[in-house]
Amino acid sequence: MSVDIFPFDPDKASDAELRGQYELAIAAFSVDRPDAPKPGYDTFVGRLRAIPPGVGRQRFWAARRQGHLAGLAITQLSRSEDDNSIVVDVRVHPELRRQGIGTALLRRALGGSSAEGRELIVGRGVTAGGDGEQWIRARGFTVVQRVALQVLRVPEVDPALWEVPVPAGHRLEQWTGAAPDTLVESFARARGAIHDAPVGDSSYRHPHWSVPRVRQAEHDARRRGVEHRAVVVVHEASDAVVGLTELEIFPGMPDTAVQQDTAVLPRHRGRGLGRTVKAAMMRWLLAERPEIRLVVTNVDAGNDYMTRVNHQLGYVTTRIMLTAEAALGALESRLSALAWERGMP
Repeated sequence: MSVDIFPFDPDKASDAELRGQYELAIAAFSVDRPDAPKPGYDTFVGRLRAIPPGVGRQRFWAARRQGHLAGLAITQLSRSEDDNSIVVDVRVHPELRRQGIGTALLRRALGGSSAEGRELIVGRGVTAGGDGEQWIRARGFTVVQRVALQVLRVPEVDPALWEVPVPAGHRLEQWTGAAPDTLVESFARARGAIHDAPVGDSSYRHPHWSVPRVRQAEHDARRRGVEHRAVVVVHEASDAVVGLTELEIFPGMPDTAVQQDTAVLPRHRGRGLGRTVKAAMMRWLLAERPEIRLVVTNVDAGNDYMTRVNHQLGYVTTRIMLTAEAALGALESRLSALAWERGMP
């Protein structure tokens, strides 16, 4: 039975097309992410249209079988010049799985990747023990990292958990949008402290942060309509940023915030600065955005320190997700063989 695969543009799609994607996603999420709250339609569309941080290009392919929407594939290419990977997300309606639709979507999504200098295929957010893990392993992917999804449900958390004092000799600064000129240089240096955060066996490497990169990231957030917040802790003797945390609110997701990187310079660790800035972020966020009901983040499953800090602030770990990688050439050969077995072109 043939499957029709075609490009999909969420920015130009009709309401009927977007609602079809929403129904597909809800059906898939109910099986793959049963613990996660189901997004409303407007929130879903906002997420679909949002370009994540650091992504330079995002493309979509949809699959239709017998006139019904059957699946979606999303590919993302980073802005980094030395990144030879392409991130792929494939979802198939639960009632239509194990019929080669996901394989066909992945083949189409990867077409031309080698010509763009992309040699590594990466899948993220695959629920451990679910259909997705079975699917990626059968296609030759190797699991390279385990990531804990952590969720803070604001109405269920005692705000007293966020009353964390600032250690003597330090002060907090915060901003929305662009870092102050007086702090941006030390802010960029402090962002580099994320380099030693565990990433398992993943090929991913955190970017080198400089003032121009910080300014580019701020510009990208504005272009995407993302509300970007930062809280930093400044060492008063040197007047330099030594710790930071960032959080973003995406268009179409008014009640959800995404907790991003938290980093502390090595020589300033052991003083609880990570917890300090994340607690301050929560106080500030809810003072200005009381409608926020959910804050989500993820952390390497082996990062005991940050997992513990998040738990102290009210986060709960809801799911273990997998990151998997495959070399493009080997993956294309495997997909072609699977398609031939199913009699697909």
